[in-house]
Amino acid sequence: MRMSKKISGFSKLTKEEKIDWLAKTYFNNQSEIIQTLKQYWNVDDKLQQLHDDFIENTISNFYMPYGIAPNFVINGRSYVIPMVVEESSVVAAAAKVAKYWSTRGGFKTEVISTTKIGQVHFMYAGDKKELENYFHLQKTELYAATASITKNMEKRGGGILDIQLVDKTDKLANYYQLHVTFETKDSMGANFINSCLEAIAKAFRKEDIEIVMSILSNYVPECLVRAEVSCTIEELGGENPEKFAQKFKQAVQIAEIEPYRAVTHNKGIMNGIDAVVLATGNDFRAIEAGAHAYAAKDGQYKSLTHCEVKDGIFRFWIEIPLALGTVGGLTALHPMAKLSLDMMQKPGARTLMQIIAAAGLAQNFAALRALTTKGIQHGHMKMHLMNILNQHKATHEEKEAAIAYFDNRTASHSAVVEKLNELRKPKVQWVNFLNEEEVRNTLTRLKADAKPLFGKMNGQQMVEHLSAVTQIANGNWKVDIYVSDEKSARRKPFLHTDNELQVGFKAPFLSEAPTPLKFSSMEEAIEDLIEQVQLFEKVFTENPEKTVVHPFFGALNYEYWKKFQVKHFTHHFKQFGL
Repeated sequence: MRMSKKISGFSKLTKEEKIDWLAKTYFNNQSEIIQTLKQYWNVDDKLQQLHDDFIENTISNFYMPYGIAPNFVINGRSYVIPMVVEESSVVAAAAKVAKYWSTRGGFKTEVISTTKIGQVHFMYAGDKKELENYFHLQKTELYAATASITKNMEKRGGGILDIQLVDKTDKLANYYQLHVTFETKDSMGANFINSCLEAIAKAFRKEDIEIVMSILSNYVPECLVRAEVSCTIEELGGENPEKFAQKFKQAVQIAEIEPYRAVTHNKGIMNGIDAVVLATGNDFRAIEAGAHAYAAKDGQYKSLTHCEVKDGIFRFWIEIPLALGTVGGLTALHPMAKLSLDMMQKPGARTLMQIIAAAGLAQNFAALRALTTKGIQHGHMKMHLMNILNQHKATHEEKEAAIAYFDNRTASHSAVVEKLNELRKPKVQWVNFLNEEEVRNTLTRLKADAKPLFGKMNGQQMVEHLSAVTQIANGNWKVDIYVSDEKSARRKPFLHTDNELQVGFKAPFLSEAPTPLKFSSMEEAIEDLIEQVQLFEKVFTENPEKTVVHPFFGALNYEYWKKFQVKHFTHHFKQFGL
């Protein structure tokens, strides 16, 4: 029988009971799920309770990275800006652009206006003139109805600025609005506005007026802020600042006329804006909705930023509606939101509007500069690479090697994993065949009749084989074999690599069966090998320009022969597990 996944009275359960029900009903690995949820609880019970009370049915916390972007200079004042965002490159881009413009005059910002809107939506089927007369007669009463609510806001210089009757019957039959304009100072003011609207609606209601709803609007085209950067074209720097300026301007112009581009363009702006809005405990969804509505205010969705290149000056600016608060709401409750505001030197709402607009402009400048120069993927792929490396717990050394390797390669997930696996292969312990003591001590432990891990030679046959091949380098064993220049050129680069000789590798001049023993004991074989190595050094010391033909790699000089000998000795030492 199938168990029902429905539940009654869920909100009345304790947090522990909610988690237990969730784990039992929707997960098989119940203990792991419970552990995951609980490991994100704050160890401070009071702080956790504070977070639990922000929303309903809380069972845990969902962490987001909290970063900072230093070096912002806004209207001559230095700021470090907190950013809460999960997307890589955002904080780095903001910080980089902030530093860039800090030496070029910084960001110039101004608040154009700070008024906000709320509306009482209602239906009225009667005579319009009668409605207008009623509105004008009631207008004073409407203000009076909110007196107790607006009292404290008016002390701070805010309150209701105007109430207008708006006829929308051409769009929807019998539909009218009371369009109310507010000033909320340092408060975002959502609760204040909605309380005022409900009081106004109650005072305005009569028999032939049907109130539909009373609600603030998140579209605040009169709560505007402007941020700008500018400098001479030469100050932009780079190889060709004039070309960069023109290309940058064209990129902005494209976003001004092409909605498909404008959406992505503005999304980049909101990367910066939302990150600071979140860090200060403001409502990023309201900001998003209002910004995108403003981008479409002329009937077509357009860029929120603009660019001008004129008379040798580059100018780049943004105008955007931002209804923000620095008092009340989550900004007063969340300790990290308070810390964010303290970090920015306790700004009022107007100053915070300017800081956040500058962050959005910085983010857009970073994106457009990347797009019009080396491409947006360069920075994204670097962070993508770091995410994969972190996911696979790469060490610092592995990260450095991978970053260098993928500098001019595509860092797909499979390619990064393949590179990591390659880096994690056991490192080869190359044999220093020129170190007589090391070679002698190692081979002394090897028995003459020792069985190999691969191949057919026994211990002494392997030692005599190393000696014989070294004789080729010394010029004491002439091998009658020809290696063409083409083959030599193709094979020799292998000697520069860290790759080993493959198991089963056999020079063409060697027979299938091991060569008969030359010496009567292992001791004599080792002594002969040591002598041949010493002779190898002597021969090339006396004639540094000497080359000797290797039967597989062709003519090799001293350095190439040394590389081969290291690989050859290592190969055969591993043959016997030495």
